[in-house]
Amino acid sequence: MFEKKVPVYRKRDRETQEKIKEALDAAGVWNKCSHYEQEDIPVGGYSAMDPRNFGKKGRVDREVYAVYVKAADEERALSAIRKAGLVTEVKTPGELTAQAADKIRNRKY
Repeated sequence: MFEKKVPVYRKRDRETQEKIKEALDAAGVWNKCSHYEQEDIPVGGYSAMDPRNFGKKGRVDREVYAVYVKAADEERALSAIRKAGLVTEVKTPGELTAQAADKIRNRKY
């Protein structure tokens, strides 16, 4: 109940999160999925403006999807994910923040 949980996936990709959850459920590995909106805003230059709702084509994706497993089951979970042919990625909040800035900077208006 009070065992430490570790992330095996944290990224802006809902479809992959769902596939990872299915693979872990099939392997019998306890998992918890979560979803939240990132609040960190990139700093400096043009990206210092809040990019979340600006632009002609709507907001920049700031939704983060995560999958957590018990620390004791981490290796078994990663093995089950690899057997399903999926690639897991755990990005830090800083990396996710930079992604949002790059996305708005690369828009072609």
